[in-house]
Amino acid sequence: MTAQRAGRPSGPARSRAETAAELIADLARAAGPGARIGSRVELKEQCGVSVGTLHEALRLLQSTGEIVVKTGPGGGIFAGQSSALSDLVRSVQNQGSAEPNYAEVARVMGVLNPLIIEDAVAAVGVDSARLLRLRLEGLKEASHGELRDFVRASLELFSTIAAVPPAGILKAIAGSVLRLQLETLQRITGPIGANNRAVVDQHVEAASRLVDAIIDRDLAAALAARDLPEFMRLFATLEVNRVDLPAV
Repeated sequence: MTAQRAGRPSGPARSRAETAAELIADLARAAGPGARIGSRVELKEQCGVSVGTLHEALRLLQSTGEIVVKTGPGGGIFAGQSSALSDLVRSVQNQGSAEPNYAEVARVMGVLNPLIIEDAVAAVGVDSARLLRLRLEGLKEASHGELRDFVRASLELFSTIAAVPPAGILKAIAGSVLRLQLETLQRITGPIGANNRAVVDQHVEAASRLVDAIIDRDLAAALAARDLPEFMRLFATLEVNRVDLPAV
């Protein structure tokens, strides 16, 4: 048996530890919950990996409950409970270096936006208001340059909005999604041409309304600004215009 699961290619983004984890997970499923599937030495040889790589694979599977590691006499690696939850958690872990899909990332952020804005309105203070104004000025300045710089300035502004509230799970999720959006910047090329001028100017106007509303602690106005077609049209244009943003 090889370390790659049949019918599921590992792909260039998958590490040796992740590939070994797939193999061990298959062994655990075949053996059934509670069954011993081998010792560390046996699994290391079967997977064809180093001790360090095996430990990383076992750590991944222990975090999802798919295996149980027991020490001492009669110890070894035992099959745990495989479930849709464990499969989902590990699949997310395996996607750490996957190619981001801009449309999907933007869609997820669109769902999170109202919650992020609500928290920002509730927590905005003097310092965060000053920083929001600064980011907005940066967005306006970037609107006269390269398209990539303008999109980055927009992401910087929204990252500042997401950073207004104290640390929490929403901020952590938003940070992860925004990181994926940041990775798409390298695919955006060229100046802001005539075909994008109206979209860019409208985005700046909508962003200005959003910042004003957050600083004024006006949640209804902030959500209304975020929902303006002019605010989201920039990202829709980037997805459709394959000259500016090649397909990912």
